[in-house]
Amino acid sequence: MFSNISIREPFLTLLLIAVFLCSSSVPLYAEDNDIAQGLLLGKGRDLVLENCTICHSTSIILQNHMTREAWDKTITWMQEEQGMWELESADRKSILDYLSSFQGADQNKHTDGKKRKNSMYEFYYPANPL
Repeated sequence: MFSNISIREPFLTLLLIAVFLCSSSVPLYAEDNDIAQGLLLGKGRDLVLENCTICHSTSIILQNHMTREAWDKTITWMQEEQGMWELESADRKSILDYLSSFQGADQNKHTDGKKRKNSMYEFYYPANPL
């Protein structure tokens, strides 16, 4: 009944399908375009990712909520004490705009929108969704 079909034909067909799926522009899994390494989409996020995550992960950014002035002092400290390079004025402003908007002092809230009441815990660590 199947004497005309060699074992190579189904294998080649599967291989071609796999190559097509891997090379297609549609990803096999959807990545949330609004979040990159935990940072929400916003103007300046790419600069934060390009400049800050060279030395540390976004986790340290996400666990801190500071005023614009405190973020600025932190960048200056990193430049003076940790060897961070000088940022162009426009890049520094964009990074500070992003951090003060998305990781500002008033953003120090749980996911339910309530401020933390227990000052014993310095940082908020959300549960691992896995």
